[in-house]
Amino acid sequence: MNAIEIVLIIYIKGVCVMQEQIIITIIQYTVLICFSIIGIPGIVYRVFSKEKIGFLKWIGLYDISLMELFFITICLFLVLFFNNFSRILPLILMLYALIIFKYQMTSNKIKIKNEKKFLYAFIIIIFVYMGINLYYNYINLLDTINTINQYRLVQLPLTMTIFLGYLLRVRLKDFNWSITFRALFVVVLVYILYLTYFLFYDMKSLMQSTPTYFIKNFVQQIYYPSIVEEVIFRGYLLSGLLAFGVREDKSNIIQAIVFGVIHVLGFKEISIISFLVISFQVFLGYLFGKIYLSTKSLTPCIILHALIDTLK
Repeated sequence: MNAIEIVLIIYIKGVCVMQEQIIITIIQYTVLICFSIIGIPGIVYRVFSKEKIGFLKWIGLYDISLMELFFITICLFLVLFFNNFSRILPLILMLYALIIFKYQMTSNKIKIKNEKKFLYAFIIIIFVYMGINLYYNYINLLDTINTINQYRLVQLPLTMTIFLGYLLRVRLKDFNWSITFRALFVVVLVYILYLTYFLFYDMKSLMQSTPTYFIKNFVQQIYYPSIVEEVIFRGYLLSGLLAFGVREDKSNIIQAIVFGVIHVLGFKEISIISFLVISFQVFLGYLFGKIYLSTKSLTPCIILHALIDTLK
């Protein structure tokens, strides 16, 4: 047996071992997804629900519909196969935290102001927003930026798009910007659960993020994209859909998908895989929407959005 044959045998064995590890990982996370989305709710239902309440009505008490369960499951499997399997556990934990602490965040004194002109404003804004992003990608502008000030200057046109709503007499003051201590607590808790990804899979990035860097980056993320995207997608789009009589669960799913699709603009090459990879952003958009529907405020969404983008 010569050296080439030995190398080939070692390579083939290595590939087989890698394939076995991939298959085992897929099976493990498939079980985790099914148990978390179907198993746990089923067990809790059997133990704690009243006999007269059906399962679908019971999960409705926790503000989750059958459509949402299906949507959540599909999103997690897309993350498993096309994004990053190690993000699945944090996403599941974040979802459960929002379900468990929903009523701590819920504000009954405030209602989401929804008017049809919000959706009209969204249509205008999103086309301008997409056009600017596509132009930046076309001229590779973002690749030539080195400082935060340059980033802010380049992002200014994108930030200003939210004011196009004024053409249709939609004001930023039409949205609620308050935040309660309980809502802030839940947002911080959800973010801590998100950090489990870094604790188990990317500790190096977490350790390299000094407090000074974290604060500066957080402020930058608040400026853009957090405020802009929350106003556009949770403010204009989600509120606008509600104004047209679309159910909350459907409205949230629609805005989450649109929110995810917009992130395809950041890819150098757009393909079918690009639309599958953004499943992570779609799921986050869904979580942001759940927070908005509970708190009736954009501020908790903005804070969580900025925190997550600070450590991607």
